[in-house]
Amino acid sequence: MISDATIEDVRERTDIVQVIGDRLPLKRASGGFVACCPFHHEKTPSFHVSPRRQRFHCFGCGEDGDVFKFLMKHDGMAFLDSVKYLAEKCGVEIVESAPDPGAARAKRLLLANAEAAAFFRRCLLRMPEAKVARAYLEKRGLSGETAEKFGLGYDPDRPGTLDAFARANRFTQAEMVAAGLGTLPEGVAPGTPGAILRDRFRGRLMFPIRDHGGRVVAFSARVLDSSKSRAKYVNSPETDVFKKSRVLYALDQAQRAIAASKHREAILCEGQIDVIRCHACGFPRAVASEGTAFTAEHAALLHRYADSAILLFDGDNAGRKAAVRTAGILLAEGIPARVASLPQGEDPDSFLLANPPEAFQKVLDGASGIVAFHVAYLKAQESDPDGPDAAGRIVDGVLETVAACSNSVHKARMVQEVARELDLPESVVRDRLAGVEETIRRRSEMSDRRAAFVEAREAERSAAAAPPGGGGALRTAASSGPAPDAIDVAVCEFMLFHGEEEPGTLHAFAKLMPATLFPCTLVRRLVEAFYASVGASTDPVADLQRADAAVADFVARVSASHDRVGSSESFRPADVARELVLAVWRRHVKSRMAATSGDVSPEAMRKRMADRKALFALETWETGEALVRDLAGVPPSDSPAPAPPAAPAFPDGGPAPEAPEAPEAPGAGLGGPSANPFGAAPGPAPAPAPGPSAPAPDDDPFFPEDIPDEF
Repeated sequence: MISDATIEDVRERTDIVQVIGDRLPLKRASGGFVACCPFHHEKTPSFHVSPRRQRFHCFGCGEDGDVFKFLMKHDGMAFLDSVKYLAEKCGVEIVESAPDPGAARAKRLLLANAEAAAFFRRCLLRMPEAKVARAYLEKRGLSGETAEKFGLGYDPDRPGTLDAFARANRFTQAEMVAAGLGTLPEGVAPGTPGAILRDRFRGRLMFPIRDHGGRVVAFSARVLDSSKSRAKYVNSPETDVFKKSRVLYALDQAQRAIAASKHREAILCEGQIDVIRCHACGFPRAVASEGTAFTAEHAALLHRYADSAILLFDGDNAGRKAAVRTAGILLAEGIPARVASLPQGEDPDSFLLANPPEAFQKVLDGASGIVAFHVAYLKAQESDPDGPDAAGRIVDGVLETVAACSNSVHKARMVQEVARELDLPESVVRDRLAGVEETIRRRSEMSDRRAAFVEAREAERSAAAAPPGGGGALRTAASSGPAPDAIDVAVCEFMLFHGEEEPGTLHAFAKLMPATLFPCTLVRRLVEAFYASVGASTDPVADLQRADAAVADFVARVSASHDRVGSSESFRPADVARELVLAVWRRHVKSRMAATSGDVSPEAMRKRMADRKALFALETWETGEALVRDLAGVPPSDSPAPAPPAAPAFPDGGPAPEAPEAPEAPGAGLGGPSANPFGAAPGPAPAPAPGPSAPAPDDDPFFPEDIPDEF
């Protein structure tokens, strides 16, 4: 806490005209100074600054306040940050009544980053071995003035440099590690004899990362010799002063240009070089997310300065998909977005190098609204964009983005645009939007309930004593049959993290991976609940957790693990889903073979031979899909509606193995014999029983009529 007397002292010693004049072009007028208001667009100055009253007031939009209020509104500072900022400027010592140890630690880390940035800058300018970095900047057309503006530097490729830097600037090894500048070998404690820091960025071109207040909080380092490292960029880890989702690259330099621009419009790029090039060529409104995808926290930070945004992403499929996703996040924050399309294969850096700034301005002026861009993107994904099925998918896809918009006026305009783009009556689009919003709301509620229940369960488990021999085991006392194995955990983990976002995949699971294939009773009941949740107005999974403590404990343990699909950039959820289906069937076939391993009768040997052939086919989705569909009684994807085979069999024509008998009553849910794809005489799958737990495809606008092609 800062005392009121100290705040008043800072206020009295600060000249509001000087503070605002550093940010706006003030002109002297009767009684003070005037400028065009930075908080709304205007052509005639109505923003007045009074040196006598030490206040500002806009007669256009009504904004009014003192110097603290201006910094909070214009620079996005918190109140205490504005007080500390001005106190440092006017020489007032801030004495907090209750010093925060965390604040002192953060101050040391910020100081370490600032000193490191200055050191890297000196190395770039003076060291002979930094000529490779200087040559790279010259090759990229980045002038010395631009490099100075963004503080670009070079980290020497010399062992012991970081330890020498720490000693020279009186930082400990622990502080170097905490700042993300270096690491120590595993098991070596900072400051112990023989402990030598490993420089995280050695031999790389350094890009300081600053927060919106201009403080260096992290670094991004580009490789200069690709033979020494396959990683093109190495970024600082998250620290006490650096959270990737709270930092936008170059926002400290762009915020004033954004606030002073027409419509307060920001330019959002993908990379640091793109941002630097935009600033160097006269477009200082450019920013980029730092080391992570654009998040809601980024949007909230940007909204302090911007009322709209132009997205400049790569023209490939991944870039267009990222633009749509980012636009949805901005709309949810109340920031309308447009998408500027560069020629194929170009990015802002390459385009500005080859073209004058006027050409780039034309690209920005020609940016299309997100609705038109999203419609064009979805049509490009369709083999027959004018087909009746494609129209429904395109409408639903675009309306998911529209539904994210938090501004009702802007949302209404977007609905009109959707109707125009797809040549549909506006009333039809509005009705469809209501269905999409209801589905999103229901999905969100189910997710919130499940998360709340898991959190409560975890709290109970933390408060209770650990069971004997507990640890990481997933078996519970209430479970019967085999304990959950790695496949069980992987399937449940996938459903927990992706079931709500991928309802079509759950529908495919229900057809291709019946719950009877899970020998663990606990897992089988949980899988049945997931299948029943598709298209239902209730949440059978949450209901099952409330009714069964063993299930709740299992779900809590699985939920506490990492989402392997979401944390990977190499696999889509559909790719992982296919592998899970194959793994479950392979496990079932192996258990079948193990059960008859001692039987040497010709019939048993013939079945084992068929099982081995099946295992070979089930290694990949390309070779195993037809077999999985055959065994599960699901028609081929390109077949209209054939009757299921009279006797599903393995490739050699032998009878299919029988599924393990389920302990539930016959026909109960998905676990009864009627759902068994290995029955002696299977017939068409029975219609689901009526009730809230039965899947209802017609009630869900995203529910596929059959297994989706992308599965």
